[in-house]
Amino acid sequence: MSTPRDDGARRIGENVRAARRFRGLSIEAAAGLVGRSKSWLSKIENGHLRLERRADIAALAEALEVSAADLLGEPAPAIRPHRRVFGDVVALREVLLDSTLDDPADVPARPLDALAALAGGQIARHRRAADHAALTTVLPGVLAELQVHAAAGDEQQRARALRLLVDLLTGATFTLRHLGQTDLAWIAADRAMQAARALDDPVMIGAATFARAHCRPSASLSRALRGVAAAADRLEPHLSAGDRYGFEVLGMLRLSAGLEAQIRGDHTAAADHAAAAAEIAGRFGDRPDAFQWFGPANVATWRTMLAVEAGDPEKALRAAAGVDPARITSRGRRAALAIEQARARAMLGDGDGAVRDLRRAEKLDAARVHKNALVRELVADLFDRAPSRDLRGLAWRMNLI
Repeated sequence: MSTPRDDGARRIGENVRAARRFRGLSIEAAAGLVGRSKSWLSKIENGHLRLERRADIAALAEALEVSAADLLGEPAPAIRPHRRVFGDVVALREVLLDSTLDDPADVPARPLDALAALAGGQIARHRRAADHAALTTVLPGVLAELQVHAAAGDEQQRARALRLLVDLLTGATFTLRHLGQTDLAWIAADRAMQAARALDDPVMIGAATFARAHCRPSASLSRALRGVAAAADRLEPHLSAGDRYGFEVLGMLRLSAGLEAQIRGDHTAAADHAAAAAEIAGRFGDRPDAFQWFGPANVATWRTMLAVEAGDPEKALRAAAGVDPARITSRGRRAALAIEQARARAMLGDGDGAVRDLRRAEKLDAARVHKNALVRELVADLFDRAPSRDLRGLAWRMNLI
């Protein structure tokens, strides 16, 4: 059964075929470039076999001389009225494109105390709740006003504004990424790095490096993602024993390095980086205001993903079983765990279980499910094979049917 789609959306395999034909390659030649059979690539292109691992997407992108984002179908248009419920990015885009640290927008700025209270209060609650619509409403004004303070304040005010900017721009990076706005996410991450470098603070630079590493699909193996291991090595000597935030940043860099290694097929390095992150997490535990919710529960969530990427669904489900979701205060991270469980169950042929996990993830963070190219591929493939009632509803809400 074919799966009609709107807005010109295509399966990853269709994008692979288009890229292959654009390069003038036969299926046999393209398959040879990635060390696969002609039959495997033909099934991918025709939607009879889904791409499950980022490593395969990365290999195809390299062979076809395109970005992984091209194969995944990103970025998405900024204006899509039927998706406004996820967040209207137009105002956030204007702030990112129309103002900078050295040339801020001409807007009245509230006191820094008021902006800091927003960042630590309302905005932090929206981030934990994965409320992208609320974030895209409140972030633009706060970012613009902080840039005013960073440009016009005294040394102390400037440093405080820059630290807030690194944090909020990192948050904006992930909001935009989950809304399918890859290009804008890169700009937000780059602005975070500019603020961090203006501070000349190794921990802030590490935080911005993490944002840069994840503003694009990880299958792209971007330069920023390839550099996270070295970034972690540079950061570690600057940390003192009690610098909890600094170690949280280091831990997230180690997890990112594990993902990069896994995509490259270096299972040993991936396990080593994950173990280093787990050791840090064991020292500090879980806390609701940790950097990117770093802690033992989030480390286990990442280990679940790494096992899926390694093609070991049983190991992934064992890792997920050890996670107490109540210890993850971010709805988005709980949704991420459910997505990885769904991917693992699908690998084991448990389509019904995968759908249950995806529906749970959707309730936690619909945008993360609906905009994720790997999830869209999974749902489309499951629907083609066995269009159950629950799956039909999910596919309809994702505009796949």
